[in-house]
Amino acid sequence: MSANTVAIRSAVRSALKDCTAGDLILVAVSGGADSLALAYALSLEAPKMAVRIEGVSVDHQLQSQSSVQAEKVVAALLKMGIEKTHVVKVDVEITDGLEASARRARYKVFQQAIETYDPKYFLLGHTKNDQAEGVLLGLARGSGTKSLSGMQEIAGIFLRPLLQIDRATTEIACAEANIEFWNDPHNSN
Repeated sequence: MSANTVAIRSAVRSALKDCTAGDLILVAVSGGADSLALAYALSLEAPKMAVRIEGVSVDHQLQSQSSVQAEKVVAALLKMGIEKTHVVKVDVEITDGLEASARRARYKVFQQAIETYDPKYFLLGHTKNDQAEGVLLGLARGSGTKSLSGMQEIAGIFLRPLLQIDRATTEIACAEANIEFWNDPHNSN
C-alpha cells in the first residue's frame, strides 16, 4: 500500500476514533478524487470498527448528464462495499453566484440527511487545496481576516479529515486503487 493511501487511511482512522460499533457515518461523495479517496479509506477502516457507512451524493443538475455522474458515484461506492448511497437531486436557485448557491443547496441536503439518518458523523472530502482556495476566495471577496481561519476539521457533526492532505495525494491514491474519478468542469473555472 502506497504512502498516499496510508496517509488518507490514517487521517480517516483518526477522525473515527470516537466511534463505537454500530455507529452510522455519512460521507459526501461527488465523484471527484477527494471524496472518492475519502470513501475508499472509510470502506477499509470502518469494518475494523464495525461502523456503518452510507454515501450522500448531490445531483445539482447544473450540467447535462449529471444523473449519469450520480450513477457512477453509486457504482463506485458499491464496488468499495458501500451498499447504500442516497442520491438527492436539487434545483439550485442561483442568487449569489453559482458556487455559493450550489454549496447552500448541498448543505441543505446534508442537513436533511443528518436529520433523517442520525449519523454519528458526516465526513466531507475537503483537502488542503480546498482550504487554500477558500481562504483566497474569501480575501478576494473582501471578508478580511475572517477568511484566514478557513475551514475547520471539526464543525459540529461535520468532519474534514483530509484538510492536511493535498489533492494530488487523493488523485494518486485513486489511481493506485483503480478508482476512476471525475474532474468537475465547474472546479476548473
